[in-house]
Amino acid sequence: MLMIPLMLALFMANLDQTIVVTALPSIAGDLRADAGGSSWIAVSYLLTSSVTALVLGKLGDMYGRKRIFQFSIVVFLVGSLLSGLAQSLTVLAFSRALQGIGGGGITSLVMAITGDLAPPRQRVRHQALLGAVAAVALVAGPVLGGAFADGLSWRWIFYVNVPIGIVALLAVAARLRLPLPERSGRVDLLGALTAAAFTTSVVLIATWGGHAHPWGSPLILALAAFALLCLACYLLVERRATTPITPLRLFRSTNFTLATAQFLLTGMVLFAGMLYVPMFLQTVQHRSASSAGLYLIPLLLGLVVAAVISGTLITRTGRYKLYPVVGTVLVGLSMTAVSQADQSTSPRSLMIPLATAGIGLGFLVQVCLIVGQNALDHENLGVATGVLNFFRSLGSIFGAALFGAILTGALGSSRPGLAQSVAAYQAVFFWTVPLMIVGLGLALATSEEPLRNEAELALAQRRGISSAQQH
Repeated sequence: MLMIPLMLALFMANLDQTIVVTALPSIAGDLRADAGGSSWIAVSYLLTSSVTALVLGKLGDMYGRKRIFQFSIVVFLVGSLLSGLAQSLTVLAFSRALQGIGGGGITSLVMAITGDLAPPRQRVRHQALLGAVAAVALVAGPVLGGAFADGLSWRWIFYVNVPIGIVALLAVAARLRLPLPERSGRVDLLGALTAAAFTTSVVLIATWGGHAHPWGSPLILALAAFALLCLACYLLVERRATTPITPLRLFRSTNFTLATAQFLLTGMVLFAGMLYVPMFLQTVQHRSASSAGLYLIPLLLGLVVAAVISGTLITRTGRYKLYPVVGTVLVGLSMTAVSQADQSTSPRSLMIPLATAGIGLGFLVQVCLIVGQNALDHENLGVATGVLNFFRSLGSIFGAALFGAILTGALGSSRPGLAQSVAAYQAVFFWTVPLMIVGLGLALATSEEPLRNEAELALAQRRGISSAQQH
């Protein structure tokens, strides 16, 4: 029963990452905003959610995940209500940023709470369900956004979150029981600020680069330099902080480091499939937006099926190393096939490799999370999950910058011919293959450590209760 409110909250948070995409023209027209400015409606959510996935995950470790999770839901609902009531683009962008604060906390804490409820070996089945919910939300977002914008009003994109969030909030308050951890140290505000500055720079580079400003322009180069400076400052701050939001000692675990790197690559490749396959179909094969969106269903189904099957098998056997190895190979071969698509490619010839790529990505997402969590002590579960989700978000951002640069460079002009457009999209899909080759090396380097059992989880929770009582 506890999985239902967790699934509702996760669906709500992931849905709002993509639901505004197809409604942006309607929103811009109603608020009398230009198309370029309206992109901040989507970017502001991604920006704040990436940072709060780190910060609120750490606060959950310090002050208890249940109360931080409830706080995240409330903030998300307030942001949703204010977004629906917004009468200007500026107010809507700030309201979406507020939504993102709650959304980042929800995404990170749902996975961490699942870790509180079940040990790694049994946890995999629950996380497979959560992964399926997240995938459905990401793909359903553009479809629902267009339906609300055309049938009712774009404001219902945000109002629909209110009843869902209230049900999840009440269920969590009534049913969820978690031990209170020891409260020690203070919030790492300087670390949060430097992480926010770094993420903001990267998002701006991905948003403006190759579109509003050339990649070699002084502004983009200055942002890149500032991002590197912020990253260096962040590492220095986290090294010296008493209670860092990203303890650098986490990366002493080889498996955790490998899992974060694989999550980064997975986010990049998934972004390429989610964004550029529909664009290819609309631009090259001249399909409608709704028809192009249907091609993502095989990718979604493959991801969900693979996550559920691998979760069941890992629970039974305790073995997991094979799945990311097979997953990277499947994704690499499938994207090689997709990179050969042109204006005459049949639906079947495109859907089959997309479904296969989804299966591979399902294996990767499922195992990366469980490996990263299993590599660390239970007391670091929240911050570990936050770091993993942060790297997945960074993967999407880096994917936007990398593949956007590849596409823009290959198109060459604002009015490319059909042959040039085909070649440009083929280049985008092909460059996902080297990423999966790197992912294969990371998967082979991962050691298959035993998954902790129920007795170990109970002992970790009892230690948490004892520490809180002594404090």
